[in-house]
Amino acid sequence: MKKSWLYGVLALVMLVLCSVLAVYLHLQGQQRAIKEKGSELALTRTQMNEVTFVNTYYGKQDYIVVEGKTESGEKLVAWFHGDQGEVEKMSRLIPKENVLKALNKDHPNMQLAHIIPAKQDNKKVWEVLFTEGNDFYYYYIDMYNGKLMKRYKLPKMNT
Repeated sequence: MKKSWLYGVLALVMLVLCSVLAVYLHLQGQQRAIKEKGSELALTRTQMNEVTFVNTYYGKQDYIVVEGKTESGEKLVAWFHGDQGEVEKMSRLIPKENVLKALNKDHPNMQLAHIIPAKQDNKKVWEVLFTEGNDFYYYYIDMYNGKLMKRYKLPKMNT
C-alpha cells in the first residue's frame, strides 16, 4: 500500500515538473519568435543593417520595439504593430542615460528592471520600470523633451 502511494506521488511530481517545463519552453519559443520577427521587420523595412535590441512593449497596443544601427552607424529605434512600423533617429531623442540620471536623483536606491522605447497614446516615451524599497514604479517619460507623462507606483506582493 505504501509503495502505491509513493508511486502515485512520484508520478504526480513528474507530471507537474513536465508541465512546468513545457510551459517554460513554450514561452521561450514565443520570445525567440518575437525577436526573430522584430529583427526581420527591422532589417527589411527600415535602414537598419544591424539589430542591437528587440523587446515587446505591452500597452493599449502591443509593439515589437527594435533598436539598431544603419550602415553608417546611425542609431535608430522602430516600433512595429503587425506589419506597420515607425522609425525614429535616436539622435533626436533624450538619451536613456539622461532619463536614468534624472530619475536617480529622486530615487537613489532604485533597482532598474528595464527601460524601453514605448508608445502611450501615440506619443513616443521611455518606459522605465524599477523597484525601490517595497514598491514597483512605472515611469513614462516623453522621448523628445524628457517630460514626465505618467507615473504608477505599485506595492510589491509579500509572499
